Amino acid sequence: MYGVSKIELKEQNENSVAGIAIYDENEPEERQEFIWHISESKVPPIELNILIEKIITEKWHNGDKITKDIDEMEFTEFDNETKKRMEYELFEINVKMIDDGEETDSYFVHY
Repeated sequence: MYGVSKIELKEQNENSVAGIAIYDENEPEERQEFIWHISESKVPPIELNILIEKIITEKWHNGDKITKDIDEMEFTEFDNETKKRMEYELFEINVKMIDDGEETDSYFVHY
C-alpha cells in the first residue's frame, strides 16, 4: 500500500520479521529498513491478505490512507463479520522503520 515494489527479508524469528522495503530497485536511496515485532502466534490470517489485495487492486487507498469506507467494500471471499475483524487487524498493524540502526517512524494504515 505504500508503493513498495519488493521486500527483502533479512531475519525472521518467533518474535519479529525484519527486512528492507524497496520502492525502486534501480535507486539505492529508495529503500527503508523495517522490523515488525510480532510473534508467530499473532500472524494475521489469510483473509487480511485478501482485504489488502482488494484495497490495492481497487485503488481504495492513497499511500497509507484508506479512501473508501470498509463497510462499503464488497467481498465474495468472506462475510461482513470477517470483514470487520480484518479491518480491525489491518488498523492494528504497526511496522517500525529503522534508520541508522534505530527504530523511528512506523508503517501503519488509517482512514
